[in-house]
Amino acid sequence: MSDERAPAPTLDVRVCDPAGPRWWRVLVTVGIVPLGLLGGFLPWDASIRIVSALTAVAWLVLVRLLIPRLRTRKAELSVEAGAVRLQGAGAASQRLHAADVRAASSARLGSRFSLALTRYGAGDRPLWLELESSEELDRVRRALGIGHAGFGELRWPPQRGVFHGRRTAFDVIAAVLWLGAIGTIAIHWAEAAITLGVLFVAFTIVAVALGLAARPARYGLSLSPRGLGVTEGGSFFENRWADVVTADVRGDEIFLHTSTGVQRLPLRDALPEEREHLAAQIRSAALRARGEGPLPPGIPTSVSVLAPRGEDARAWIERVDGTAASLTQRDGYRVAAVEERELWETLESTDAPAALRAAAARILARLAPEQAGPRIALVLSQEHDPAARERILSALEEDVELAAQALERLDSK
Repeated sequence: MSDERAPAPTLDVRVCDPAGPRWWRVLVTVGIVPLGLLGGFLPWDASIRIVSALTAVAWLVLVRLLIPRLRTRKAELSVEAGAVRLQGAGAASQRLHAADVRAASSARLGSRFSLALTRYGAGDRPLWLELESSEELDRVRRALGIGHAGFGELRWPPQRGVFHGRRTAFDVIAAVLWLGAIGTIAIHWAEAAITLGVLFVAFTIVAVALGLAARPARYGLSLSPRGLGVTEGGSFFENRWADVVTADVRGDEIFLHTSTGVQRLPLRDALPEEREHLAAQIRSAALRARGEGPLPPGIPTSVSVLAPRGEDARAWIERVDGTAASLTQRDGYRVAAVEERELWETLESTDAPAALRAAAARILARLAPEQAGPRIALVLSQEHDPAARERILSALEEDVELAAQALERLDSK
């Protein structure tokens, strides 16, 4: 009988990623620029070389008009250690590491479940995953180190990259001027190339700078642990989650119902699926704030005895070390009333209190050092809460005095 584990089955999901993964963004941004610039040095007619070079530069403006946003599609998702892989999704296929995720939030979406992931940096356009069940959602969250309540801030409209913001009349004017200049050079004479080239290269620099700059949004949303931020008519104000009643989609608008009334937020630049996901995230966050949403996974009672009881850091560490010592005895499981399996579950649960995770890490480092090293390292690489990461690292310090001092410094912050 083979000891090898069968590979975990892939999950059938729907992925909405209009901006695409990093490789797609680089590809469409660079576009024909290398070929066009190369054509400017080939032994062709002067007009052809000039047209080739100018077309390459013009691409930096044309890309915002010509490259469509990626549409929602089906995909196969496989869960890996510290990452998930999307396959069969065309340009949206990608491997997403826990370290790539800057913000995340989950929600109920009809009979399915929604997971929002902001990658690469704050203000990036979210990737939305639609999963069949809460069990599948939990698998993906564990792989990416995301807790039950999520973390970070989701924003709309996006504020980073070539595809942020809306395509404005400025983009269209820039594209028309470029194509007109290129056509004039191609049809008439190359003598105008220098004048037009200098003029439109300068114009392109301005166009690209304005295209990449964060434009102030007239309407927008920001979802964070603090509450729901709303930009309406250029004015920003924040609602506590407890004051948010619900949100629903009507056409290309989201209607936000709060304790003070109803707000209408036009989101014309969002895909229909993005509006549905955003509304679902708002509804779920409001339910969690009122205590009506699903509860986070429970923490084993046996492990909860490791929580600090008001003693100082040194006394707590000595108590944790006493538990570790009892577990190394032959009948340790009965003596300590703590199971190794429960320690691993606690350490790897982003919903468990940081102190319990730190205690579990310290015990496991003594109980199963060969196995604990790589697994604890993986947990730390996936951790999105710097305070929790520091606490676990401090608890792993061998010297009791040094560990106690490090934990006391964290408590005093």
